[in-house]
Amino acid sequence: MNIQTIYLNKVNEAIHRLGACDSFLAQYQATNNIYSFEAAVLQARKSLEAIAFAAIAPNKIEYAVFRAEADKSADYRKDYNARAILQHLGRINKDFYPTPLKTPTRKIDGSWHFERKTNGYLTKQQFISFYDRLGKYLHADNPWGNSKGIHNLVADFPQVLGRMRGLLELHFTVIRTQKFNGIWIVEAQVNGATPRVVVGHANGDFIVQREGC
Repeated sequence: MNIQTIYLNKVNEAIHRLGACDSFLAQYQATNNIYSFEAAVLQARKSLEAIAFAAIAPNKIEYAVFRAEADKSADYRKDYNARAILQHLGRINKDFYPTPLKTPTRKIDGSWHFERKTNGYLTKQQFISFYDRLGKYLHADNPWGNSKGIHNLVADFPQVLGRMRGLLELHFTVIRTQKFNGIWIVEAQVNGATPRVVVGHANGDFIVQREGC
């Protein structure tokens, strides 16, 4: 399976897991069943992990070398922590994180113009924060501990899930390797349609200006 297919498959998985999260949240709100809530948490966390695994794909060779040459040599195929994956990728390619886009507009000359989103999407820092926040709900409750704040998370879920969809539905990711220098523009509709990609090859180095990461 080529890296582009892997990327699209993992993005598609992330979107479908968000749909599963919505269903479990609805069940929880209707029944107050804690197991439905925990199932929603698991699907949201796995959705974030799928996004992280997708980001590895176009950087796979460099990522594998980086992990193998770490102070504590590691096999990248055993990585699972999304926060750590994002941190590792940032050292290889500082522009790896998806940049969300608005619906393109057609210019007079026939070309397409893609304007960036300025809000309504999950930034890299928000990704890490939410990923860590979900972690404590994946374990059984310590009977001597404090409340985990379930109701606060349930209240925040709709906005965060919306931001995750806003990140993925139309975005570009930057790729800088020995074999390819450029971007992939990815359309991943939240209705479950198969994601599509347009490849943009750069003839030389380029700079990506980022906001809100």
